[in-house]
Amino acid sequence: MAARSPRKVFAKSFVVTLAATGACFTESAPPPQQPQQPQPQPVVQQPPPEQKPDVTVVTNPPHPTTTPASPGSPAKPATFDYDQKWTVMKSGDKCSAMARVECPKPDKPGGPVPTCNPPPPMKIECPKDWDGKQALTVVQYAHNEKCEVERAPMKCPKGAMCNPPPPRYVACPTWQ
Repeated sequence: MAARSPRKVFAKSFVVTLAATGACFTESAPPPQQPQQPQPQPVVQQPPPEQKPDVTVVTNPPHPTTTPASPGSPAKPATFDYDQKWTVMKSGDKCSAMARVECPKPDKPGGPVPTCNPPPPMKIECPKDWDGKQALTVVQYAHNEKCEVERAPMKCPKGAMCNPPPPRYVACPTWQ
């Protein structure tokens, strides 16, 4: 008997998959094509030219009720039902404003502190005639469109009438 040489060529793999039930079925021929019928065009009814249709269109978000400002002009500040305050600081020749946020306190002393995530500082144009040595507090009072520098409380001598200085209006801090 002659010695067999080791096998160097192997047969290709062959996998057979059998389904136990007839649930899996593949059809080799494509399904018959249905004859194409022309699609009927939708009928569009237009209202008479002198009548305006009473259609309420709901969009998300709703359309602005005021005309937008022209490009390049600053946006008109909105009014709020509460006072808004920012702390303005100067670094070099650039200014930034941080919104003053009241973070929630723990329910009980020593209790867990609720999370508070105030917005980051925003870059703003520096107020005119301000040296930046001390931080400014800019406030927009409730129901007012203008922002002003918050004034320190006045101390008047007893019995004297004091006339506070006029408000110093500045641009309201906004994201640029």
